[in-house]
Amino acid sequence: MTNAARADEFWDALWRREREFMESGEKELRHGTSFVAVSTIAGQFYCEYKVENEFAFGEVPTEAKDQGTDLHDELIPFEPITEKQFAELVGRKEPSYAVLHVWGTVGGLRLVGTPDHIVWSEGRPLWLVELKTTRGDPASLWPDQMNQTLIYGLLLELMGFDCSRLKLALVRLRAGELTDEDRQLWMERVSTHLQAGTLAELEAEYRSAMKVHLLAHDRATAEASAMEKQGYWLGQREATSSESPGKCRACEYSSVCPKSLFRPP
Repeated sequence: MTNAARADEFWDALWRREREFMESGEKELRHGTSFVAVSTIAGQFYCEYKVENEFAFGEVPTEAKDQGTDLHDELIPFEPITEKQFAELVGRKEPSYAVLHVWGTVGGLRLVGTPDHIVWSEGRPLWLVELKTTRGDPASLWPDQMNQTLIYGLLLELMGFDCSRLKLALVRLRAGELTDEDRQLWMERVSTHLQAGTLAELEAEYRSAMKVHLLAHDRATAEASAMEKQGYWLGQREATSSESPGKCRACEYSSVCPKSLFRPP
């Protein structure tokens, strides 16, 4: 079998397994869900009662969320392509940029999500990049964001990709300090510096507005992170709450949360 034929066989099998996976879900998890978003698992590392309240009361829009979403869409624009186009694009030797839905089962949890950005070469993911905007110190590395990035890498491996060269980058960005030119070229600049190993130059250019946290792709650690939150979804335990008054103060559910350590005046 030729290399091209093997590649076609891999992609055909991947798309078929994805369809089977998405059709296999039964509403047997907490809140009557079939699948758990990786971002929701990450949210449990911030506060499980916030996750609980979001299911109970729905998502509460905030100015910070809206601004973050708008900037996210501006910095990482998406153009839909077909499965065939995706396979051809990421199969090239020269690095290419494309994202796909990631999925897999860990500890009985069917996990799904979409990373922000992936750099590919010859069908292998080289860099998985997650972008987080902040109004605070970009140098801070939060467990929820770190675990979200790690689990995305895990799902790529579970899908069957060769992740032997995969590296993870969590970019924390104070967005208000970006110029219009920065916004237009952000994805290309970050990708180029990651591949060239010149992140120090990039961070110096943006000064205190950006920090790139490099993470090792670690299947065992990522699996342990998901398993730590498994019991909540399988109904084996109730939600745990944060013990940080600061988190409660910043939470949009503080006025209705029974575990809140802060009450608005």
